[in-house]
Amino acid sequence: MPSLLHELLLDSAERSPEKTAIHTAKSAVSYAELAERARRLNATLRGLGARNGDRIGLLADKNIDCYVGVYGIMMAGCAYVPLDRRAPSERLGYIIGDCSISTLVCTVKGIKPLLSAPTALEKVDNVIILDGTGDEVIEGCKVLGPADVAAHDALPPSHTVDTDLSYILYTSGSTGQPKGVMISHAVSMSFVRWAANETGLTDTDRVSGNAPLHFDLSVFDIYSTAKAGATLYPVPDGAATFPARLTDWMINNEISVWYSVPSILSMMAKQGSFAEREFPDLRVLLFAGEVFPIKYLKLWLKQCPDTIFMNWYGPTETNVCTSYTVDIPADDIDQPVPIGKATASAALFRVDADDNVIDDPDTVGELLARGPCVAVGYWGDEEKTRSRFIANAAQPWLADRVYRTGDLVSMDADGNYIYQGR
Repeated sequence: MPSLLHELLLDSAERSPEKTAIHTAKSAVSYAELAERARRLNATLRGLGARNGDRIGLLADKNIDCYVGVYGIMMAGCAYVPLDRRAPSERLGYIIGDCSISTLVCTVKGIKPLLSAPTALEKVDNVIILDGTGDEVIEGCKVLGPADVAAHDALPPSHTVDTDLSYILYTSGSTGQPKGVMISHAVSMSFVRWAANETGLTDTDRVSGNAPLHFDLSVFDIYSTAKAGATLYPVPDGAATFPARLTDWMINNEISVWYSVPSILSMMAKQGSFAEREFPDLRVLLFAGEVFPIKYLKLWLKQCPDTIFMNWYGPTETNVCTSYTVDIPADDIDQPVPIGKATASAALFRVDADDNVIDDPDTVGELLARGPCVAVGYWGDEEKTRSRFIANAAQPWLADRVYRTGDLVSMDADGNYIYQGR
């Protein structure tokens, strides 16, 4: 059984080499081809001196090349750090410096915002442009193009163990500098296995890829899909700006599993023609990250009576740690649905302001999480890590860490957690 994220790709490539792994409007790639390209990028990175534990920046628009980057970086024993190409150059420069990133893997669209902000690239030595012409020049950097990567013989993955970092996701930084949440292969795999099983993913599924790589929703899209040997359909850049177009894309591509924030689904439901749309292929609809407005959830439930709806909850530091399958008739919903019960990889409890464990279901308290879902900590910030990732006082004989979510919850009569705010 695969224990590393990139082994999910290699496993599916061995089982179903010709099966389409990624399908975009412009091209598609099989599992075998994706694995081969990732192995060549792995060889390229190691040829540049990449070592286990290095952080490699990934600055790409959502196309096949970005997934080559994801897998190739991990095959080299490194952790990928996804960067938002729409973020201000100051933020990008901060993350590059904070994570000591000396090599960037990118696409032409990805690197573009940094070319006008040379200070952001001051500490970068190597830039690999996976869809470049090979003629690009970036002052102070060694630039490699697709021909340079293709010239390398494909190498097997570097030896990695599941406690090694797989990726670092930077939070929004709305209350200060963004924090880099460190996720190991073991932490991510605990979610990926549960999620693939919970949704019943098979190799016949067509899974939407809504979230950009710097959001944790992308973890399900990429890795649970790969585990099942299903096909990932990345949502085209900018599609969410035009809800009618996004709805057409969803129907025309026969998407069977959809995962996004409720705000996107709400925009789609606001269309005047929504009541006339049919979603015969939609098997599972997952939503997370926000409270789903009751009005629009009811519209979706009525429009897709045979679809399974699941509300997933969890901060980046735990990915998904609760799940609720909506089993209430649409007309009976008069308040936000619960966030549900703990996933298989999480143990949850509530505490009051004095950190006393709460047993009374109706009492509101802070939600704490423990188990394999809990992230390693914050990159380069031991003080912040100690304040949010604490020892489990109830079991001091274990090296057991508990994450303080900062979210307030109560519990309903069925044992489901109810989100009450922060």
